[in-house]
Amino acid sequence: MAATSTPALRTVLRRAVRWGPRRIGWEEVVHLVWLSYLVFQPLFDPTATAAAWGFVALAVAIFLPVYFWTWSQGGTGALPGIVVLAAMGVFGVQVNSGSAAFLIYAAAATGAMLPTRTAVRALAALLALVVVAALTSGVPWPFTLTAFIPALLFVPFIGGLNVFYAARHEADAKLRRAHDEVERMAAIAERERIARDLHDLLGHTLSVIVLKSELASKLATAHPERAAEEIRDVERISRRALGEVREAVVSYRRRGLPAEVDEARGAFEAARVALTVDLPGLLPPPRVEGVLALVLREALTNVVRHARASACRVRLHDDGAAWTLEVADDGVGRVEREGSGLRGIRERVEALGGRVDVLTGGGLRLVARVPSGGAA
Repeated sequence: MAATSTPALRTVLRRAVRWGPRRIGWEEVVHLVWLSYLVFQPLFDPTATAAAWGFVALAVAIFLPVYFWTWSQGGTGALPGIVVLAAMGVFGVQVNSGSAAFLIYAAAATGAMLPTRTAVRALAALLALVVVAALTSGVPWPFTLTAFIPALLFVPFIGGLNVFYAARHEADAKLRRAHDEVERMAAIAERERIARDLHDLLGHTLSVIVLKSELASKLATAHPERAAEEIRDVERISRRALGEVREAVVSYRRRGLPAEVDEARGAFEAARVALTVDLPGLLPPPRVEGVLALVLREALTNVVRHARASACRVRLHDDGAAWTLEVADDGVGRVEREGSGLRGIRERVEALGGRVDVLTGGGLRLVARVPSGGAA
C-alpha cells in the first residue's frame, strides 16, 4: 500500500508547487527560514502585545502565496509579485522591522527572474527602498543599524548573485542550443551524403536491370536463349550491386581516424573550442583503427556537449606494444555518470584486450590503449 501511495503523493506535491510556467524547487522552500526575522522584534520587545504576534501571522499568510506565485513565473511575469513583496517590506517595517526581509526576497526574485539590465536597475531601486524603510520605520537610531544592515547587505549581494547565475544559465542554454543545431546540421549533411552515394551507386545499376528485365520478358517467347542470357546478365549485375552496397555500408560503419577528426572540426569551430590533433603518418591496422575511431568520436562528442572546454588535444602514438589514443580537454573535469556511449567504447576496447581510463584534474583526459596485436 505504501509503495502504491508514494508515487501518487509525489504527483500531488509536484502539482501543488507548480503555479505557473516554472516549477518551485527545494531551494525556494529552504529560503523561507529567513522569515524568522519577523519574530525577533515581538520576541525581544517586553512591551509586545498579541497584536504584534497577530501582525507576524498575517504577514506570513499574505507573503507565502505571493512568494510562491512569484517564483513560479518566468521572466518579467514575476514583476507584479516582486512589487508586492517590496511594498510589504516598505510598509511592514512601520510595524515590525523584521519586514525588511521581504525586500531581500524581492531582490532574490529580481536577480533570478528579470533580464540583466532590468534586474540591475530594480536592485538599485530596492536598495533605495531599504534606506527609505530604515528612515521611516521609527526604530531608534542605535537599533536602526542592527535592524536594517542585513537588508542593506543582502539586497545587493543576493540580487547580484542571482543575476550572475541567471546570466550563466542563459549562456549555457544558448550553448546547448548551438550544439543541438550543429548536431542537427551534421545529421542532415550526413543523410544527404548517404543519399547521393546511394543514388550514384544504385541509380544506373537499377536502370540497367530494369531495361534488361524488360528485354528478357519480350524475348522469352521468340528468342528464349537470348532471354536466358539477359537474365544471366541481370543476375551478374545484381550480385555486383549487392557487393558494392555491402562495401558502402562497411565504409559507413568503419570510418577512419582522419575522417572522424575532419567531421569534428566543424562542431569544434561552432563551439569555439580549439582542437589540436597529433596523428602519426602510419595508422593502426584496420580493426584497431575502427575501434579507436569510435572512441575518438564518443570522446570528441562529449567534449563539445558537456566539457565546457576552450581547448582539446588529440594524440595517437604507438610504443611498439600498444596503440594509445589520448583525448584531453581543459573543461570542468568531471564525469557525472558513465553513460551508454562510454560503456560501449569500453566494451569494444576490452574485446581487443585493451582498456579505457578516464582521468580528471585540470580538465578531463580519456586514454584508450589497444595492444598492437589486437588486429589478430
